[in-house]
Amino acid sequence: MIVGAKFWNDRDRYYAQTNNPSEELLRKTGAVGWLETCGPTAAIMCLATLGYELTVTCPGVYRPQPEEVLSDFLNDPRNYPELAKERKDITPDKLPGNRVPQYYPLAVSRVFDAKAFFTWLTDPVQLAKWLTEGRAVQICLEKPGHYLAAVAFDDERDEIVFNDPWPDQYKDKNGFNRRIGRMSLWENQKKFAVVYQGRA
Repeated sequence: MIVGAKFWNDRDRYYAQTNNPSEELLRKTGAVGWLETCGPTAAIMCLATLGYELTVTCPGVYRPQPEEVLSDFLNDPRNYPELAKERKDITPDKLPGNRVPQYYPLAVSRVFDAKAFFTWLTDPVQLAKWLTEGRAVQICLEKPGHYLAAVAFDDERDEIVFNDPWPDQYKDKNGFNRRIGRMSLWENQKKFAVVYQGRA
């Protein structure tokens, strides 16, 4: 049986990192490693599968993409003092905020009034447990260093169902509801997670 976040199987709640203004700016200027917004995009997919309202409004008709606004918060110099309290061993003005997992709970709280917490992982069972509880979990691979949104767990096949914000890396160009064996993921997973919770 597959159990996960409330809307884990809703393709309309899938977001790609390759179509937002920050990525376009980096791509056009020839930045090395221009794919920078996998973290914010994975976070947005976690929130979307839990049912959070993510529409960002402006006085005009333009609707900014939610992952772009989250990226802005993580890299806005006005937020550096608050972000610095979340992880004291780095300086926010020296490292892109979107790369720092400890910043995400604060960021989603301030931008979307959402609930999340950062934690270190100690065993491969934790991720499956959170998913079966109906949560969504932002994880990061070792190689390549890349954020994913884990959204469900298939206990019969012992597989994690995840949404990958970088669909272009796959032959079928599909990052939605991909699967990986739980132990295979554990072997290539950075040992931390950002766990997203639905509203009470």
